[in-house]
Amino acid sequence: MKKLLFTILFLGFCLNNCYSQVTGAAALVALDEIDATMTRQLQTIDNLATNAIGNAGNMMLSLSASLRKDINETIGNTDKLLRENQLALFNQVQNLSSDLDKAIKEDIENIDVVATKISEAADGLFYKKKEPRIFKYETETFIKGYSKSYTFKVKGKNFDQTESMYIVLNSKKIKPTQTNYSELIFRIDSADIPAARENSYYADAKIVFNWRKGLFRVKKVKQEPFLIPIAPFNIGELTVFYEQKLPEKKFSDYISYSCECKTSTSDWLGNQDSNTVVFNLNPTGGRLFDPASVEKVSWYQRYGGGHKFDHTTEQQIKGKITCKSDGKPRGGRGLSTLTFRYKEMETIYPIHKKQTAIQKITAINPSVVVLPDPVDNNRPNINYALVKTFDNKEIVLTPSKTDKLFDLRINPVTDDIIISWKRQPL
Repeated sequence: MKKLLFTILFLGFCLNNCYSQVTGAAALVALDEIDATMTRQLQTIDNLATNAIGNAGNMMLSLSASLRKDINETIGNTDKLLRENQLALFNQVQNLSSDLDKAIKEDIENIDVVATKISEAADGLFYKKKEPRIFKYETETFIKGYSKSYTFKVKGKNFDQTESMYIVLNSKKIKPTQTNYSELIFRIDSADIPAARENSYYADAKIVFNWRKGLFRVKKVKQEPFLIPIAPFNIGELTVFYEQKLPEKKFSDYISYSCECKTSTSDWLGNQDSNTVVFNLNPTGGRLFDPASVEKVSWYQRYGGGHKFDHTTEQQIKGKITCKSDGKPRGGRGLSTLTFRYKEMETIYPIHKKQTAIQKITAINPSVVVLPDPVDNNRPNINYALVKTFDNKEIVLTPSKTDKLFDLRINPVTDDIIISWKRQPL
C-alpha cells in the first residue's frame, strides 16, 4: 500500500515537473534558435520602419545572452538539468519570444508591452547589485549610402559603477558620448558600420562593460550583443494601379440612303427637260456622322445626269443628283437614282484599367507618381498601390486604409500619388 501511494505521488510529481526539465545542451540549442529568429525579424522592412521591433528584439537577444552565459558558467553544454532559476528564465524567454513573434506579425501596437515584459525579466534573475544591466535599447535605422552617423541609446542601471564601457563594432572600440547612472548614448560614424552582407540588413555589435565585483573587487566583463538595422537606400519598387474613363468612338452599322431624280419628256424640238434633287441629312439621336464612312453603293442615270456630295462632315451630309430627259423630239423621261451609305457614331466613356511604370521608392524622400490629366473632365481614380520591398514583401496600399509602414496621399489638385516610408526617428 505504501509502495502504491509512493508511486502515485511520484507520477503526480512527474506530471507537474518531469516533462518541464531541460538540459543545458538542449537549452543552448533552443536559445540559438531564438536568436536566429530574432535576427531574421530584425532585418525586415517591418523592423526598419518600426524602431520598436528593433528595441524589443535587441532586448530579447540581450536576455538570451545573459541566460546562455549563466548556463555556460554553471552546468555548461551538458546533460545536466537546468537549475530552478535557470529553468524559470528559460521558460520565460521562450514565452516572451513567442509573444514578440506574434506581436510583430499580428499586433505591432502591442510590441512595447512585450518589450516591457522582457525588461522586467532581465531585471529579475541573475544580476548582482552592482552589475550593469540594460533594460531598454533605443535604436534608429541606419540608411546605407545616406546616413552620416548612427545614434544609439541604452537605458538601464548601474552604468556609473563600471570602470569602462564601449561598443565593439567592426573590430573597433567606440566609447559613449554621454553617460550617467541610467543612460548611455553612442554616436557611431557611418564609416565604422560595415556593409550589410548579401540579403542581410544588419550589423553585429556588442556592448562591453568592465566592472568589479565583491569585497575583493574581482574584475568582471559583461558583453551584451545587439544588432544595428541597415536599410538600403532604395527600399522597394512602386506601381500604382488606377482606372479612368476615356473617350472611345462607337459606330453604328451602315445606314443606307437612296434618292431619285425624274424629268418630263423632251419637247417636240428635242429640248431636254432637266431636274435637280438635293439631299440633306442630319445625324439622329444626338450622334454624329463618320465622314470617312460615306460611300456610294449604286448610281443609275437613264439619259444623263450626275451626283455630287457638297458636304460630308460630322454634322451634315449634303449633296445633289441631276437628271435629263432623252435629247430626241418627244424623248423619254429622265431618271437617275443614287444610293449611298454611311455610319453614325457617338462618344462613349468605358473604364480603362491601367498601371504606372515601376519606379523606385527610397528610404528618404517621398515617391511621387504622376497620373494622367483628366480627359473630358474624367479624372483618374486610384485602385491601389503595390510596393515590393527589398525583403520580398508585397504591400498593398489604398487611400481608405492606413498602413503601418507606408503613407499614401493624393494631391487633390493634380491627382498625383505621394507615397513615403514611415521611417521613425530615434
